[in-house]
Amino acid sequence: METRRLGNSDLHTSVIGFGAWAAGKAGWGEVSENQIERAIHRAYELGVNFFDTAPVYGFGESEEVLGRTLRPIRDKVILATKFGLAWDDAGSIRNDVFRESIIREVEASLRRLQTDYIDLYQVHWPDPSGSTPFEETFDTLNRLVEQGKIRYIGVSNFSVEQLTEAAALSPVVSLQSLYNILQRDVEQGPLPHAAEQGIGFIPYSPLAQGLLTGKFNPANKPNPDDVRSALNPLFSEDNYEQNLIKVQKLEEVAESYGKPLGQLAINWLLANPAVSSVIAGAKTVEQVEENIAASGWKIAAEDVEKINRLFVTS
Repeated sequence: METRRLGNSDLHTSVIGFGAWAAGKAGWGEVSENQIERAIHRAYELGVNFFDTAPVYGFGESEEVLGRTLRPIRDKVILATKFGLAWDDAGSIRNDVFRESIIREVEASLRRLQTDYIDLYQVHWPDPSGSTPFEETFDTLNRLVEQGKIRYIGVSNFSVEQLTEAAALSPVVSLQSLYNILQRDVEQGPLPHAAEQGIGFIPYSPLAQGLLTGKFNPANKPNPDDVRSALNPLFSEDNYEQNLIKVQKLEEVAESYGKPLGQLAINWLLANPAVSSVIAGAKTVEQVEENIAASGWKIAAEDVEKINRLFVTS
């Protein structure tokens, strides 16, 4: 599989990365541990070397599954995790990017991932209150690099202003943000800024949590307890049917290539040279194989432009 350099680091990530949110199981329907482990193994067999998770995914369970499964090949893969979303015994989640919390989190992640270093350690979300000084957060991260506990620093869901401030304090190598054909706000600032500054860009939710696979229709919507129904505005009552109409237009383009819609959606992201690796979530071997088949071919430039015109950024 093709690899691309991640920003100014010496990490060369597979263009398709494995998103391990579903390995935390909670909120993703029926997910068995054996199923996830087989999916992880299959991804590696097919050339995926970049595995992304976070402590909050299943309150540590995703990291545990990933660490246990990848331990025999730890030196052959790039492990990325995050910090900044802490939880209490009741499962209540809060933003916490203060020094003490970061130190606790990195130790817990190292233990769950069964490793003594993390390749890419990312701020999951910036502090929405703005009460945490960036200097404290990134000074702590710099110290973790010096200690060898993390190799590189990344950020997630940062604005241009936040990314600029962070990069002035630490050598930030990557920005991970929501980006897909239907959700393109990052094109208005963070994505071009990252490209200009030599910061690798990692899109997450490339299939809009399944909406860009074509499997949904007016009569087939995620259950109310599904994380998509609760958190993703694309699945809200006001937006769902209108988005299905947009998806139908995309299916026509996919059919012209003889490809499934999901592969077209991922390949559209890979057409952008600023994209280092697309984080594609998977629960099964079949989903892994489908995601990986989105690489190794190219959408014609005129079709990229056609898609761009169909879904102009608001």
